Formats: sequence, structure tokens, C-alpha cells
Amino acid sequence: MHTRTIVKSLRAGVIALATLSAIPAAVDAFAQDDLQKVKIAVSGTNFLDISYFSLLLPGPLGYWEEEGYEADVFPISGSSEAAQQLAVNNIDFGQMSASVIIQANSQHNIPLRSLITNFSLGWGIAVKSDGPIKTAQDLKGKKIGVVTVSGNSVLLAKAFARDNGLDPDDLTLVATGVGAQPLIALQNDQVQGLMYWSSALVGFQNRDPDLTILKDPKWATLPDYSFATSQRKIDEDPEMVTGVSRGIAKAMVFAAANPDCARQAVWKFYPDSKPSGVDEETAAANDLAMISVLLRDQENAVALNPEGVVAGVSVDAMGDYQDFLLEAGILSNEIDPETVVIPGGIEFWKDINDFDKAAIEADAKACNI
Repeated sequence: MHTRTIVKSLRAGVIALATLSAIPAAVDAFAQDDLQKVKIAVSGTNFLDISYFSLLLPGPLGYWEEEGYEADVFPISGSSEAAQQLAVNNIDFGQMSASVIIQANSQHNIPLRSLITNFSLGWGIAVKSDGPIKTAQDLKGKKIGVVTVSGNSVLLAKAFARDNGLDPDDLTLVATGVGAQPLIALQNDQVQGLMYWSSALVGFQNRDPDLTILKDPKWATLPDYSFATSQRKIDEDPEMVTGVSRGIAKAMVFAAANPDCARQAVWKFYPDSKPSGVDEETAAANDLAMISVLLRDQENAVALNPEGVVAGVSVDAMGDYQDFLLEAGILSNEIDPETVVIPGGIEFWKDINDFDKAAIEADAKACNI
């Protein structure tokens, strides 16, 4: 207790009050221990920042606790690794590329299921604004940096080349990793372009404004970064799958209602996520630029969803993406796109979107974090 007394006649009362005051803390501790633990692997990064707001916000905002869960959210190198970890039951959920979910089912008969499409396909190629590359055709014979030479960025780089009249072999793909390395490679002319996802491209532009992003506008209608699990998890614990997914749906609504409050919350609860090496105003502007682009990709994804749900998956869009992958030569087997989403899709999506959206939006606008 903060208050002490030296009056002997009050000591018994103080002890009694101390005992009573300890009860809420004990109850809170018990409640925390009573939460079911889940593991969520976030692919394609070694560091969690504002880009992953839909996974970082549900914990501190209490959305997962309301459902009875406590999540360990951690980075993992790539979507393929996340798929492998789901396949052997080492994790409960993975945040990964939709293409890998399709490939897992089509090529490897691994029953992964997409639960939520968080973002549309917002990838592009960053080039120097004052350099020789002005259009996609100028990429011929150039070196393009990708995260790894075995990941999703490779197939997208080749598809980008093909869709713009180039032979995919006209590009030389170089692994440039994540973090500061890709931009350094571009600035030093080790590569002449960087094929990366939306938030990474914004990050590059935050550090170097003299960049131009080449994009294919048709990609905005394709699904990309997705929240997924295995059919095994769905069969074993459908309530967990629903509860954790609903927490993410709430975070999506919260961030869209007040992006700056989402930024403030991420900074408050994950202080290491705050951009370093710049002043507070610049850091805030950089993260707001990043989340704004991602919310546009989120809005594109929501527009694809059935029956107006915020958090969901479009089976038709997954089918379109499968066609995209077949045309690119990435897939050799065509499957029913219904099989890559959670069974009973629309009922599941209605369930995870069944909450008071107006209340979430009001909380975001009040921003009493």
C-alpha cells in the first residue's frame, strides 16, 4: 500500500484494506493466466512497425482479451516459411501472401485457408527519379532487388515484366533483403530497381524522396497480404479462429477511423516501432504516410469482399489471382478457389464482423489511449 500508519489501533483495518485492495490485482493476474495463448507469425519482415497495425492493435486495445485470447505476434522471414510452420502445427496463424496460400493448396496439397484479405496487391518497383528508368520497358537488362530469390517478389517481378511486354528473363533478380539494405543497394547502383510491397516502398520514399514507383493498376483488384490458418486449426478450435479474426476486424475499423490514433497507439504500446534517426514530427509524418497507403490497400481489399463485410475474402478475387499465377507459369494445377478460403466463408465473415463498428470508430476518434 502507498499509505502507512503508525497508529496501532488502525493497523488491523489497514491490513484488512490491503488484503481487499490486492484482490483486483490477483483477479487481473488470474484473468491473464486464463487467456488462451495463440501464436501469430508475420511473414516478410524482421521487425514489426506501423505496417502491421491490424496485428499490433488488437492486443493493447483489448480486442483479443475480450474474446479470451492472448497473442504472441512475431516476425518470420517469408510467406513460405509461415506456410511450412502452419503445416506442421508450430503456429496458429500466419500473415502471408495470398499467392503462397494458393500455391500451398494447388502445388503441395497443404490445406491452408485464407481468413481475411488485409491488403490488395500493392507491389511496385522503386527506381531513381533522375535515373534512366522512366517506364516498365526501361527495365530491360536491369538488375532488380527482391527480398529473396525464392519468394513472392520473384514471381511478381516476372509477371510485371511479362505484363509490360518484356521477357521475364530480361530482368536480373538480386536478393536485397529487408531493412536498410535494399535502398542502399539502389542508391549504390548495385540494383536499378526494387520490387517490394506498398509499405516498404513508402519506407524507401520516406528515406529518399527522389524515387519513382512503377505500378500496374490492375493489381489493385487482386488479393495480397492475408491472415490465414490451417484446416486443422479450424477443425480443432473454430471458436479461436473466429475470436482472433474478430479482433483483427476491429483493428481494421479502428485504424480506418483514425489513422493518427492508430499510429499513436502503436508508438505507445510498441515504442521500438517508432522510426529512429529523425525528429518527432518527421517520424509521425513518415508513419502516417505509410499507414495511409496501407489503408488505401485495405480499402481496395474491402471493396472485393462479399456483402460489404470489412474483414473477409473474395473467392472470385482469389480465383483471379490463381489465373494470374497460372499465366505466369507459377502454378501447374488449377483448383476450385473455394478450397483456399475458410469453409462456410460468408457465415464466418459475417460472424467476425458482428460487432458495434460505430463504437469502435467513436473510440478511435476520441483516441483516449
